[in-house]
Amino acid sequence: MKTLRVSSAAVLLLAVLVGCSAAPLPEDEGGGGDRAAAPLKSYAPDERVAMPELAGESVDGERVSLRGLRGKVVVVNAWASWCGPCRAEAPGLSRVHEELYDKGLRVMGVNADTSVGAARAFEKETQLAYPSLHDPRGRQLLKLPKGLVNLAAYPFTIVVDPRGRIAAARIGAVGEAELKRVVVPLLPS
Repeated sequence: MKTLRVSSAAVLLLAVLVGCSAAPLPEDEGGGGDRAAAPLKSYAPDERVAMPELAGESVDGERVSLRGLRGKVVVVNAWASWCGPCRAEAPGLSRVHEELYDKGLRVMGVNADTSVGAARAFEKETQLAYPSLHDPRGRQLLKLPKGLVNLAAYPFTIVVDPRGRIAAARIGAVGEAELKRVVVPLLPS
């Protein structure tokens, strides 16, 4: 148990020291641009692995569960209130969530702030339209397949197909147009 606490503390400390991913939104997304940033890495259906269950209490105190969204295309976005690129991409994620909600898309945030108050302030400031799991110790994110994303680089985004498999992933901020290019083909016709 002590090893787990030390590991969780090490992950959190590393996240604070490294900060968030420096990759801004692509120029065509209104973020000022870094064309060298890697795009969402997509996986062919036969290469997809199961997304682990992420569940717990949301920033607002409600129950959040990835399993409860099975059958939907889910965009899982890890963020922290102190992360500039997280702030830049949040409005776009909310717009995509609202625009494609009726077609079967859901966005679920995973917040890394130790302070739920800071997370709530971020959600209010950025007017997030979707719930975020509060994961201050990174226990939920540690369930992700090794090497999929860098757990110390916020933000990162994972796209989950309707069967609960990882269809795409990206470290760094993602813009609306790029996200739509990946999620729209996954939505039911």
